[in-house]
Amino acid sequence: MTKCIVCEAPLYNKPKPAINKKLAPATQSRLKQPDKRKVLVGFSLFVGAVTAAIMLTALWRRPRPRLSTAAGPVDVQVLGDTFLGYSTLWDPQFKQQLEDAQITIKYADELDQETRSQKLSAGEVDFMVTTINQLFETPSTGKIVALWDWTRGADRLVLNNKKFPKVTSIKSLNTVATQAAQQGKLLSIIFAGNTPSEYLSLLLADKSADFSLEKFNIIRVDDSSTAWQRFQNPQPGEQIVAGIFWEPHVTHATRQGYIASLSSAHVQRSIVDVVVASPQVLKTHPEKVQKFTKAYYGHIARNSVDKTLLRRQFEDLGALTSAEALNFMQGVYFFNADCANHWMNGSTQLLRQRLNYTAKVLYGSGRLSQLPSNFEQFYDGQFVAKLADSTAATNCPSFKSAAVPKSQTTAPPASRSQTISSQTTTIAVNFDVGAAQLNTEAKSALDRVIKVAKPTDTVKVEATFADASSARALSLLKSRTNAVEQYVADQLPTAQIRSTLRSGGTESPNIKVSIGNSQDR
Repeated sequence: MTKCIVCEAPLYNKPKPAINKKLAPATQSRLKQPDKRKVLVGFSLFVGAVTAAIMLTALWRRPRPRLSTAAGPVDVQVLGDTFLGYSTLWDPQFKQQLEDAQITIKYADELDQETRSQKLSAGEVDFMVTTINQLFETPSTGKIVALWDWTRGADRLVLNNKKFPKVTSIKSLNTVATQAAQQGKLLSIIFAGNTPSEYLSLLLADKSADFSLEKFNIIRVDDSSTAWQRFQNPQPGEQIVAGIFWEPHVTHATRQGYIASLSSAHVQRSIVDVVVASPQVLKTHPEKVQKFTKAYYGHIARNSVDKTLLRRQFEDLGALTSAEALNFMQGVYFFNADCANHWMNGSTQLLRQRLNYTAKVLYGSGRLSQLPSNFEQFYDGQFVAKLADSTAATNCPSFKSAAVPKSQTTAPPASRSQTISSQTTTIAVNFDVGAAQLNTEAKSALDRVIKVAKPTDTVKVEATFADASSARALSLLKSRTNAVEQYVADQLPTAQIRSTLRSGGTESPNIKVSIGNSQDR
């Protein structure tokens, strides 16, 4: 019963209506149908959830943008050939050092020089190691970003004295070739075409009067390893009297008793190996170039004092003995970051000079149709510059002894055999009787004029001998001239060297060296 909330008196209790559980069909139908607004809201929520799920799935599956290689691991693809100097690129220890620096290197030999350049230009590989002459002979659109080495005897002419017992020297090679030509036959020289070996053949032919390429049938193959195998096992009818190889094949040849003759030591700094980057990696991933060059020069720096590990690398990968590996190391100079920076960015522009010199040699031999007008287009020195401490010439081994002491900036007093002016310096070079080696006195004389030379000076070597009819005397004079040239080149590599041989004179001593401004040429 319901009571009044004020007086608590009973109130009228209205009976509750009875609920009819059996409703009309129309009413039941309305109760069974859901609320349209609720359905619409529910459907909208369902569609929204499905759409969000699809979008999240798509975002998860979408390829993520490539992170900068500076922040993570990078893959480096390099092409080269069988030259032992490149063995660092496939050395397991160097690969481990690169992995520690988050770099994975993929190296492959590509013996065809043209294919190597094409792959680099197309961006199929990031880098290639090659020589300067190959940049002109098989051009690419890449740029030099680092210097690898220059050879000082690691490329060499080897004589086939086993099959031709009379061929024991470059002079006897010339004699045998001349005799064969007189009989209507041409003996053969084999080397890898469009490579440093062929380039060396041009330089040696220009350097030595006893080595004339026109006297030989030239056999060009794809690689030094191929040339070495065919040198030992010629095809039917081939009369291979000599071959030009690079290491380790030069050492393998001498080990088997063949005579090694003229080499890249006779044409100092002419064969220079470089690292060339593709245009694509330079444009899109310059940090990859920086990381790779930093890793390589870091490897060279770690082996600069104790080169034992470097020697063992050449032993293992070149199948050499310890003594042979050491001999190889003495025949090649591997650039460090400072020396590379001096060549690429120093005031003397050594790399530009070397490019210019190489182009002129190839142009003069008909292997280059025209000379480039701008040599700076071939290299980019910014990456080496960031790694080096200096561009000073003293960071290169050949420049150390050529530096002028601060206390001696003027020329020494003139003597009877030495005439010095403000424009030129001339000195006589004396040899022991019958000898072609520089003695202490000759080296001292050359050192005096080298110390006052400028980087752009021209060195003139004038050799004269009284008895022109003596073949032995002329040969001795040429050997002496080569000794002087090589010594000057080692001490003053930036200078241009010009040699002339004159016969019939009576001057004594027989060799004079003049150093003056390049305008005096």
